[in-house]
Amino acid sequence: MSEYTLPTKIAAMNQASILFCLLGALLAPIRVLLAFIVLFLLWPFAWLQVAGLTEEQLQEPITGWRKTVCHSGVLGLSRLLFFLLGFLRIRVRGERASRLQAPVLVAAPHSTFFDPIVLLPCDLPKVVSRAENLSVPVIGALLRFNQAILVSRHDPASRRRVVEEVRRRATSGGKWPQVLFFPEGTCSNKKALLKFKPGE
Repeated sequence: MSEYTLPTKIAAMNQASILFCLLGALLAPIRVLLAFIVLFLLWPFAWLQVAGLTEEQLQEPITGWRKTVCHSGVLGLSRLLFFLLGFLRIRVRGERASRLQAPVLVAAPHSTFFDPIVLLPCDLPKVVSRAENLSVPVIGALLRFNQAILVSRHDPASRRRVVEEVRRRATSGGKWPQVLFFPEGTCSNKKALLKFKPGE
């Protein structure tokens, strides 16, 4: 027979639950505050990568010291950001295809605002995003840093330009990093996949 009686086990479980709730209540705001600080620390790295570059220069992949310093900074801080938000470790199964094997990556379902975590194990591929996101503080700077392909949902011509740009980058022979997009085009309710946007 166990040396612990049922009331003792229940009391121990209650103590553990109370401790968990207390620590959660104390640590959660601190972690969220630190996550916001890290989010704003991302901005200088994102800004530095594209500072002083013309639109014509941004039509080609960024290389040299800008990529080395800024890419590493954004990647490291992004990992820290998601760690603070509770994503302690990202498990990857299988082997990631190279940019020559798979120049375009598709991620689905798009069900939360945390889905961009998929960028981290993929070494920050270029993304397809709605043009309105450029006006969001910090996020807009990160999209410019990423050399994201922007689409206007209300302009059919914009969708065609996105298809052409994705094709241009995908057929660059590995010159561009991989392009990642969520074909649903918006967040779903997690219950089912939304219809994929054809882009034409």
